[in-house]
Amino acid sequence: MSRLDWKILLLSLVLLTALAGCRPADPDRGETRGGTAIRPTAVPTATEEPAGPMAEYYLELSLDADAARLTGKERVVFPNHTGGPLDEIVFRLYPNLPQRGGAMAVRDVTVEGRPVDVSLRAENTSLVVPLEKPLPAERDVSVEMAFDLQLPVVAEGYVLLGYSQGIWSAADAYALLAIHDGKAWLEDIAPAHGDAVTAAAAVYDVQLSLPADLVLATTGTKVGMSNDEPGTVTYHVSGRPLREFAWLASADYRVSETTAYGTLLRSYYLPGDEAAGQATLNVAAATLRAYNDAFGPYPYQEMAVVEAPLLHFGMEFPGLNLIGMDLYRHLRAQLEDRVVHEIAHQWWYAQVGNDQVNTPWLDEGLAEYSMAFYYRQVYGEAHVNTVVNQRWLVPYQVAVDNGYDAVVNQPAAAFAWEYEVIVYAKAALFFHALHGELGDEVFSDVLHTYLSRYQWQIARPDDFLSVAEEVSGQDLDDLYNRWILSAQ
Repeated sequence: MSRLDWKILLLSLVLLTALAGCRPADPDRGETRGGTAIRPTAVPTATEEPAGPMAEYYLELSLDADAARLTGKERVVFPNHTGGPLDEIVFRLYPNLPQRGGAMAVRDVTVEGRPVDVSLRAENTSLVVPLEKPLPAERDVSVEMAFDLQLPVVAEGYVLLGYSQGIWSAADAYALLAIHDGKAWLEDIAPAHGDAVTAAAAVYDVQLSLPADLVLATTGTKVGMSNDEPGTVTYHVSGRPLREFAWLASADYRVSETTAYGTLLRSYYLPGDEAAGQATLNVAAATLRAYNDAFGPYPYQEMAVVEAPLLHFGMEFPGLNLIGMDLYRHLRAQLEDRVVHEIAHQWWYAQVGNDQVNTPWLDEGLAEYSMAFYYRQVYGEAHVNTVVNQRWLVPYQVAVDNGYDAVVNQPAAAFAWEYEVIVYAKAALFFHALHGELGDEVFSDVLHTYLSRYQWQIARPDDFLSVAEEVSGQDLDDLYNRWILSAQ
């Protein structure tokens, strides 16, 4: 290895090392089961919703497992909250990203029932739908389309889209509205090491047809099912507000359940991983309690934590937390850290959104620092100090000592191997320093105010800083500049 390779290895190993300790507090006892039975439940609605109308997605999706193909029909009602008229609407086709590996083709696009000629840009990841007449602000329009998505089949690796190791994964496997910032549509292409999606909270109503032997884990809530065709099950899935729709399915999934603070939690895991699957459920329940106590209510009726073909990484979607299968096996010691981090995104991303491509630190750093609230409640202050030092401070100090410190407030594309050290660890140290500066009570008020003010919106770094200064009554520019805008 080169000198640089050794530094990468050291930083990665230190950052990703999970800390062994006693098991979390016991969750509410629940039932362990396998299969696809669905409990009767109301259409899920969050505790609070956006003040104005949300976009509405009506999806009809069907998986042809033999052909590895997903076909779909989609109707979207788009409300124009941009503050001005629009002459086009842009959808993102995230399956066409190189790192997703799909091939998505859209056809039969109509606007209010009238066919339109569409175009592609941003390396075929943006679908541009022209409007015959400009759409005034605060008016809505209905767009319909059909699509075919060829899913990749991958033996192993980090797979958010396609079939791998017995699991079908379909993250953002439809046309998703781009964000308009009042000036332009955001069409940035994320690097493979960063999160790709920035999306507005919306209403979802989905009909998803799958082979009958598959067990489904999904965003939203399964509110019904039918067996209209032999060998096929169609699930009715609904939810609001959701920033994305994603699902996984496997004939091998086993499911354990419990409840915490009235939320139904499910852990999906593969045969042979039963102990890790149950441990994941226990950690998820304890984490939900800790974050409810620290930040405010979890907004949905259900939460799923799912073993996924993501190596030792994780990924978050509204109400759906994906955990790499390596963590259920030979990297079991890191499982707790990953679950606790991903569930924090149910507050910092699912509720308070941000531009994950251009300011990824805002949710990643806060999700990292949120782990301290869990560890403090479950294990005590000494364990928090260990996490701060071993998980954040040591890798960051190694970066500083070797000349690899960087400004935090940059797009994901500005980083390479140092992405996690700066965007996760250094950003977490900013929140740790802010907590120390403000004290427990004021810092808690800052987080509560930030959540309530920007819930279901897209927040910017300046928004967080403004809230912190408003609530604390302090000028925090020096601390912010030191940790977020500067490098040593």
